[in-house]
Amino acid sequence: MKILIGTPIHIVKDYSMERWLKNVAELTLVTPADLLMIDNSPGLDYVEKVKGYCEKYKIKNYKILHLELPPEQGVYERVARVREVIRHIILSQYYDVWFSWECDQLIPNNGLSELLKMMESGNFTIASHSTWTRENQEEILDELFGTTLISRDCLVKHGFLLEFGTDPDMPDTWEPGEKWFKTRVLRDGGSSIEGDGLLNPVYHLEK
Repeated sequence: MKILIGTPIHIVKDYSMERWLKNVAELTLVTPADLLMIDNSPGLDYVEKVKGYCEKYKIKNYKILHLELPPEQGVYERVARVREVIRHIILSQYYDVWFSWECDQLIPNNGLSELLKMMESGNFTIASHSTWTRENQEEILDELFGTTLISRDCLVKHGFLLEFGTDPDMPDTWEPGEKWFKTRVLRDGGSSIEGDGLLNPVYHLEK
């Protein structure tokens, strides 16, 4: 199975990036996968810093692209546009699944392999496991794309750019875009499974 770890990155998350890339290096020794990071920081300086982290942890199968977006664009729209780039790369390069893994979350080294087992257990199109909030390690974060495996079929049918006014059920802001994506997948016959703590600990890093 051809797997892509695809992640938006930004200089505001530099407090977590080195620890996250160390986690990526350890996890991909267990379950091989390519790594794609899309930087949407202002300018190109942060790309070079992240390359240094990858060299430090001997990450080889990676690519960093830079997407220059207007500074006034809100974070939810920026992330949606980055995810659309990831989606097109997955489709054009024939990946089977996208592992959406946010760069401020650490997971067990077998986390991806366990998600694959969950997905294959019932031919699910989305498989995710719960992430704790920063504030309370007993409280589950309601976040679809934090650590989630998404099949190629979902991405063939659905994108991440909202076209306001084209669908009466579509949200009128970018913030609920994750839930809107999942709503469309399930509405069109997809299925999802939640780990509900099965793969904990998942640590949501703080500054």
